[in-house]
Amino acid sequence: MGMITKEILSNQLFFTNVRQIIDSGNPVELKVKGMSMYPTLLDGKHKVVLIPYHRQYLRIGVIALFVYNKKYILHRLVSIEGDRLIFQGDNLSRVRECVTENDIVAIVEYIITPTGKLIDCKKRWFFLKDKRWRSVQRYYLKVAEKLKGFLSGANR
Repeated sequence: MGMITKEILSNQLFFTNVRQIIDSGNPVELKVKGMSMYPTLLDGKHKVVLIPYHRQYLRIGVIALFVYNKKYILHRLVSIEGDRLIFQGDNLSRVRECVTENDIVAIVEYIITPTGKLIDCKKRWFFLKDKRWRSVQRYYLKVAEKLKGFLSGANR
């Protein structure tokens, strides 16, 4: 039996390959890395299916892969201001990325949960669920920031 080898690619090289696949019109399945989209996407547990970006998919709440400051980021669209698109991670209170449509590489079509369940991210209920979560999330992040400030002040 042959050995399995693992090759480590830089994010830039990896996403350049992902972009080539997407640009050829094919979907790509990726395992999520990072905590910026918690609790919607769990680090190393959820997968996403990316499809090529088309303007018809652009609406508040959509999750997209885009390029910002030469980095590939997977975050949620929170605001449209003219030709500026504002994205933010679900677990980030202050960090926002401002891009244009030209910076969008792909849209998340499905989320695959750790149990294998497929969540269709183009369905109306997905956006309604997101709207409810965002109001809870804003409160959660404010409380978390205050608690962090309180705890760091107590450690002085």
